[in-house]
Amino acid sequence: MLDELESVTSHLGEFEELICNEEGDPRRRQALLRAISLAERASTLKNLATAMKTLNEAAAPPGGKKDELQRRAEEVASRFGRRPQIAVDNTK
Repeated sequence: MLDELESVTSHLGEFEELICNEEGDPRRRQALLRAISLAERASTLKNLATAMKTLNEAAAPPGGKKDELQRRAEEVASRFGRRPQIAVDNTK
């Protein structure tokens, strides 16, 4: 889809010329020109980027950065925590 977007962008002038010369219906012409406008292409690129981000997040292994930071914090905190008391019975 990115290749298609790049193709439309690189041949934009040709598409506009073709639409203006070949299309007789003014409403259809406006719709076609709107479809290849900068706003539509930018929106398409944004949607593709969002989809790619979502796919990458879904494919990420469980236990991301936050879980790793939490594990390290607990490990460090345990070093400075209260040591367990050992009960010794000297009467026996």
